[in-house]
Amino acid sequence: MKRFLIIVAAILVILVAAVVALPFVVPKSAMVDFVVAKMEEATGRKVTVGGEPEFSVFPDVTLSINQVSLSNFEGGSTENMAEIRSADIKVDLMAALSGEVVVRRFVLVEPVIVIEKNAEGRFNFDFGGATAAAGDGEKLERSGESGGGDLVLSLDDFRMENATVVYIDAQTGERHDISGLNTTMSLPSMSGPFDMTADAEWRGRRVNIVAHVDDPSAITAGRQTAINTEVSSDDLFSIAFNGAATAGAAPEAAGRGAVSVANVAELLAWADIALGPDVRLPGTLSLEGDMTASPTRLAIAEAAILFDKNRIEGSIAAELSGQRPAVTAELTAGDLDFRAYLPEGGGATAPGGDGAAPAGSADWSDDPIDLSALGAADVDLSLKASSITTGMLDVGATDIAVTGRGNGAEVTLRQLALYEGNATGSAKIDLRGAEPGMSVKLELAGVQARPALQQFADFGDFLGTVNADFDLTTRGNTERKLVSALNGAGRITVTDGAIIGYNLAAAVRNVSTGGLDMTYDKSEKTDFAELSGSFTAKNGLIHNPDLAMNAPLLRVTGSGDIALPPRTIDYRAVPKVVASLTGQGGGDDRGISVPILIRGSWDDPSVQPDMEGVVRGVLESPVDAAKGVADTVKNVGEGGAGAVKGVLDSVTGNNSGSEKGDDPVSGATKKLKGLFGD
Repeated sequence: MKRFLIIVAAILVILVAAVVALPFVVPKSAMVDFVVAKMEEATGRKVTVGGEPEFSVFPDVTLSINQVSLSNFEGGSTENMAEIRSADIKVDLMAALSGEVVVRRFVLVEPVIVIEKNAEGRFNFDFGGATAAAGDGEKLERSGESGGGDLVLSLDDFRMENATVVYIDAQTGERHDISGLNTTMSLPSMSGPFDMTADAEWRGRRVNIVAHVDDPSAITAGRQTAINTEVSSDDLFSIAFNGAATAGAAPEAAGRGAVSVANVAELLAWADIALGPDVRLPGTLSLEGDMTASPTRLAIAEAAILFDKNRIEGSIAAELSGQRPAVTAELTAGDLDFRAYLPEGGGATAPGGDGAAPAGSADWSDDPIDLSALGAADVDLSLKASSITTGMLDVGATDIAVTGRGNGAEVTLRQLALYEGNATGSAKIDLRGAEPGMSVKLELAGVQARPALQQFADFGDFLGTVNADFDLTTRGNTERKLVSALNGAGRITVTDGAIIGYNLAAAVRNVSTGGLDMTYDKSEKTDFAELSGSFTAKNGLIHNPDLAMNAPLLRVTGSGDIALPPRTIDYRAVPKVVASLTGQGGGDDRGISVPILIRGSWDDPSVQPDMEGVVRGVLESPVDAAKGVADTVKNVGEGGAGAVKGVLDSVTGNNSGSEKGDDPVSGATKKLKGLFGD
């Protein structure tokens, strides 16, 4: 491209020289033939000029020519590479006689320029026969490098009016048409300043360009010079830069840059960029900062990124000299709201909505998970925000770090305030093996269960403060492989909690009069002091040995397995009616227990009382069983005997005061099955 520009400048010199010198010594037709011959020699292409030129020698030398064309390369899609309806040149006579070229006016009317790349990758401005003009081009280049030298060129007014520029790429099939291009340039000397304004239509929209260069000769000489430029299109977008630049062997630019987009979707549509139906974009976007750019590094300091009502500040840099790009960023933000950018249905299930998959349809996917993009760049990012709202997970104060080194990535949660508590931990992906390995370490402290369940599952009837820790690892490139290789351990404790809708203590007290009433009532609740359990994971089998809940009149223990690969459960829970109205620390926990078995697939588990376990417990320890019943009757208080009888009758099916449909075990079974989607 540089050689192309030099040749164009050399052709300009030839034309100007002809305008100045030839009218004094040769007739018009001979002068035109001379200029055409020089241009053909410089380009190796056929040049034609139609009609008679018009001359004026004094007070300035002027030349007007019409219907000028320059042929295209062999195999080009158009006959001519360039066509010009008319050209008007005006040169300062006195300056020319002094050895200077001062172009007062150079106007091209309705030029059509075709830039084309053929199937072999060669451009049509690669003039194979451009040898004769090399001397003039070298003089021009030396003049630019030295700020003087053999050629003193001044360009007061260069214009293109209603030009058309066409780009054709035979390798990709691309074609771009720019029409209605109007350009004005001025260059008082090679040492500047250079000013340009241009406007054109591309894809139905007007684009405006303004540029200023203090010293054009400094750019090609490798010296620094001040530049500022702006590209805009009506009220859709603007790109501006105000700073300094250096070209030559080590090109570089540094200064204040700004990008503003009034409608992101409209801009992408105009540029014919499609991101897919699930991508939801910001409405507005702007970026401003101190920018530096070179072939090996891009950086923005003191950056301010705004999209809609979100604002992120900080620094961003990309090193391009290594085997792969290295991106670093240190960002801070206030309150961020990403809800508008998530795909439809990507948030939490709306109240009353059905976000569950049909029963029996869920299974682990065997589709490969492509993580190759993690190896595209080295990454070192950090983000601190006052809050982040997604609609799926809403968090408060956030401090996150992301690192990647081509063979893996790690996300570190230094702080994640959520649901009145906090989360810390890390997640790692290791790409060094045949299949990716993953690990997660997470600690939750003081997280409130109710808002978390409300957002994730639209279920707000469980209260409590959650403390938990997990340490898990796995390996695989599909969902099925990942769950099949899950290993690790964890523990969850919920304290000072409650189950809304049921008062188990009151239900037990009232058994003697109305049966075991487990009807949901929003105004009722069962408080519990603690609900806890630990688990281990081995090759996708989750084992919980120690579920325990302490509540007034009720204790629950449990143990069992959840097999992730086949999606099955085998669990035994033991609710026990005890003789204590207190929760944790309530003393003697002997009482009446009815084990419950939960077995089968996740989609349709079987929930049944373990009557064999009841009988076995009585036979193994009849004295304790009898004492537990007696203590329960004694300590529950008034109506206690009836309550115990009611519980026993309910369990054995002998509650004559209850309708068959009111069987509390059956009702409880249905409710438990409901938790699994039945």
